[in-house]
Amino acid sequence: MPGDHARDGRVTYADIFGEREFRALFISRALSTIGDYVARAALVIAVFSETKSTALMGITFALTTLPDLIGGPVLAGLADRYPRRAVMVAADMGRALLLLAMAIPGLPLLALWALLFVIRLLDPPFYSAYLATMSVVLPGKRLVKGSAVTQLVNHVSYTLGYAGGGLIVGLTGLSLVLVFNAATFVLSGIVILAGVVTRPATALADAPATWFGSTRAAVRYITSHPRLRLTILFTLPIASVLVCETLAAPYAVELGYGSAVAGLLMGAGPAGIVLGLWLLPMIIPDQRAGHVAVLSVISVAPLMLFIAVPGPAIACGLIVLSGVALYYWIPLAADFTQSVPDDMRGQSVGLLTTTMRVTQGAAILIYGLVAQNARSSTVFAAAGVIGTVMVIALSVAWTRANGAATIAVTPRTIPPHGDAVQ
Repeated sequence: MPGDHARDGRVTYADIFGEREFRALFISRALSTIGDYVARAALVIAVFSETKSTALMGITFALTTLPDLIGGPVLAGLADRYPRRAVMVAADMGRALLLLAMAIPGLPLLALWALLFVIRLLDPPFYSAYLATMSVVLPGKRLVKGSAVTQLVNHVSYTLGYAGGGLIVGLTGLSLVLVFNAATFVLSGIVILAGVVTRPATALADAPATWFGSTRAAVRYITSHPRLRLTILFTLPIASVLVCETLAAPYAVELGYGSAVAGLLMGAGPAGIVLGLWLLPMIIPDQRAGHVAVLSVISVAPLMLFIAVPGPAIACGLIVLSGVALYYWIPLAADFTQSVPDDMRGQSVGLLTTTMRVTQGAAILIYGLVAQNARSSTVFAAAGVIGTVMVIALSVAWTRANGAATIAVTPRTIPPHGDAVQ
């Protein structure tokens, strides 16, 4: 296998891209992600342009994320019940067909919303099947490297897609954007068919017969093992960092600046994340429990300094630093994925993803409400304090559970009592 000869045990990009199946998964995800974010931005902007209603625009934007709250717990288990390659291809082709239906000119807004809702329901089973397959294709350290480069592309796509969506819809119209998105899903499905090996479904014969039954079984398994339970809880302090994007505009106003500075503040977080995904895998090839403790604190503690109301340059620097440190979540999530038995891995990954999105959505709502009656700088600092307290408590518990064990080095099964595997 590529990279097995490496003397220092480090995994390089050549190692992971040397795996044919990972190349197919990577290309598939990159294609669909770019098209998806362009279409999301274009759809939201087009609805506002046609209706001039911020409420209808808000509903449209919400429908790009809210269905995940249903699909994650309920439909993610399809990645265990059926062959994962088939789940990914079916989800891609289904989304492509629905997008072509959305592209029909003159479609009523309610019909657009209904189609959008169903399209978003298909994302969790695809993503769960994708991550579960990647954990088999890239075992151990390779999954961390593969996850990092995949997330790097996702964040770049997020930035370019949202930035270019408005421009593209203005030049071509919404229908062509949706057709383009459909084409990316078709290409994604073709790449998976051509490059990913067919494997049988992983769910055991005695697995719960109902979708909700498999959800309950995964929840019981996760909550009964300390490491998995702690990983889920780390989504809470990560959500506290969303204050940076949520209150960027009002903080710029508090400083006496306009939309240009607000844009810089909003972009600082994603920029920091991209920098961390590129830089830290080289600096920390084998993340350990101590790295989780240090990086998790750095991800939230700089926000406390907003109590001093720093200017734009320092504020951007603090937000970038916070974003860089969020890299710690990549090996943590990889450890979670590989620690869950393969027969419930898709369902468990879906629950983790849903928890992340729920906590982030709740945090955005809370920050917006609190900022109605408090200075943005105060909310920034409060988020930093709360997040720091949470990560310190979680890091202490995580360190005790793991000792000095390297995170996500080899695939493993958690012992009956949840003790760390050395």
